[in-house]
Amino acid sequence: MCGIVGYIGNKKASGILLNGLSALEYRGYDSAGIALLNDRIEVIKVKGKVADLVSACLSSGSELNSTIGIGHTRWATHGKPSKENAHPHSTKNFAIVHNGIIENFKEIDDFLLQEGYKKSSATDTETILLLIDYYSKTLSTFEALKKAMSILKGSFAIALIHLGEQKIYAAKKESPLLIGLQEDELFLASDLSAFLEHTKQFVVLEENDIAILEKNGRYKIYNNANKVERLVKSVDWNLQTAQKGGFKHFMLKEISEEDEALANTIYAHIQSDKIELDIDEDLLRNIKKITIVACGTSYYAGLTSKYFFEDLLSIPVSVEIASEFRYSKPIFSDNNIFIAISQSGETADTKESLNLAKALGIKTISIVNVQESTIARLSDYVLYTLAGPEISVASTKAFVCQLAMLYLLALKIAQLKGIDVEDYIKELNSIPPILKSEFNHINSEVEKIAKKYSHVKNFIYLGRGLSYPLGLEGALKLKEISYIHAEGYPAGELKHGPIALIDKSTPTFVIAPGIEPFYSKTISNANEVKARDGKIILLSEKYSYIADDFIESPKVSYFFSAFINIVPLQLFAYHIANILGNDVDQPRNLAKSVTVE
Repeated sequence: MCGIVGYIGNKKASGILLNGLSALEYRGYDSAGIALLNDRIEVIKVKGKVADLVSACLSSGSELNSTIGIGHTRWATHGKPSKENAHPHSTKNFAIVHNGIIENFKEIDDFLLQEGYKKSSATDTETILLLIDYYSKTLSTFEALKKAMSILKGSFAIALIHLGEQKIYAAKKESPLLIGLQEDELFLASDLSAFLEHTKQFVVLEENDIAILEKNGRYKIYNNANKVERLVKSVDWNLQTAQKGGFKHFMLKEISEEDEALANTIYAHIQSDKIELDIDEDLLRNIKKITIVACGTSYYAGLTSKYFFEDLLSIPVSVEIASEFRYSKPIFSDNNIFIAISQSGETADTKESLNLAKALGIKTISIVNVQESTIARLSDYVLYTLAGPEISVASTKAFVCQLAMLYLLALKIAQLKGIDVEDYIKELNSIPPILKSEFNHINSEVEKIAKKYSHVKNFIYLGRGLSYPLGLEGALKLKEISYIHAEGYPAGELKHGPIALIDKSTPTFVIAPGIEPFYSKTISNANEVKARDGKIILLSEKYSYIADDFIESPKVSYFFSAFINIVPLQLFAYHIANILGNDVDQPRNLAKSVTVE
């Protein structure tokens, strides 16, 4: 989830690009760079934040007088944060910036190597650049870009400049890209915040659009080689609203981004139906036991994955709370691996649990969202989720990305053991489009139900199987941002004590995927609630008459229901907190990263 900017007009581009990148830095902050077009292409880039790039520009000794340029602030996907992997990437004739994931970059790299091209970075973005450069030998820049787009698989937003042409080329598939309009100058950006101080008029590029931005405010847009017109829109937003994409809070924006974050995480690790993970295959092939350690939301992601691991692999999986594990005397056996999960990569208890496992000679794998974080550096192997930055304290898209990475690890182990997982991979690939298409409908339905229950002071969440940890996570979200007491329980445990809490003022949120026997058994527990005047909010793809309120879930198989059903739970907590007027993004007493014990 990187940030792209571009400018073509009659002002110095460098300052406009740097200001735009500052506004986009919430989208990524591993490295940053700009490319300016004069009689040559001048690239300045750094490992670090936009402030470091500003310093590099000031100390470059160049006057930076160009009126055409592109820029980028990076959230690392392919290749660690470094100056070499920073964008823009350039050849003598081209410079490019890119947001997205190219799934087939390895195959393209092999082809380009045979044609004499050798990469200087570890990024998939440089693959796009070299492919365009290759085709430009016989084609125009426009045709070379179009040809490259026909070959690329994955998601991308691209900005490209070519020496000798006073133009910026832009292309879009899945990843966002907008053109800002202001008399005789044009702006290009991943979102409005990058050019909002200059103009409030813009055009949104649609799937497979190619745009050509020229001097004097002229631009053309093509789709499948046909020239098209796109609606000019306008907004009356301030900068903070623009960074939120028009959403009231970052939390809601980040829930809406779960399809993109999940797609980035999944597609980066699946090549031609084969799971690609940078972990020793002999280690994975011989695993006999898995220990997962984490805190909070990350712990619930680990607990959810346990059901998938054990069903698919018949390997015992232990999921432990880090703050308890670090003071225990764990018993490890041969061929045991330790998995630490942390969004920030800095969680203190998880870090110390990792150190304990390492001291006992156990091979360690970390699942983190921040490159070069402490837990990533300490681990023998690291798997990066590609959720992009989370601004809201309450974690949302990190959960689905952590769960996806755990599933990818399970599928990789299965492939190494000769287990057929083709159907699982297909369904995993199908989840992001479902989330994208269903989000607005689910959000609308959940908001209505949240209004009905916003006055309630206590909630119970029930689920069986992998829906039980979802109930725990749903209750946690409600507590975190709504300050409402909520508890999650295994549905079958209701009659072992918690049923004493049930009355007409304590609703129960029931998560019941349609698979048997989970569905009928969970509905039976819900009937026990109804018999005691409790209200039922049912989340399922199958309606039941016991539901006072029903949230219909898109139909997927049981093991993938967690990716779908977590979204209404997050939205329910969000809407109640918003109705109550709470500070949703910065709830009281909480911090984004718990770096102390």
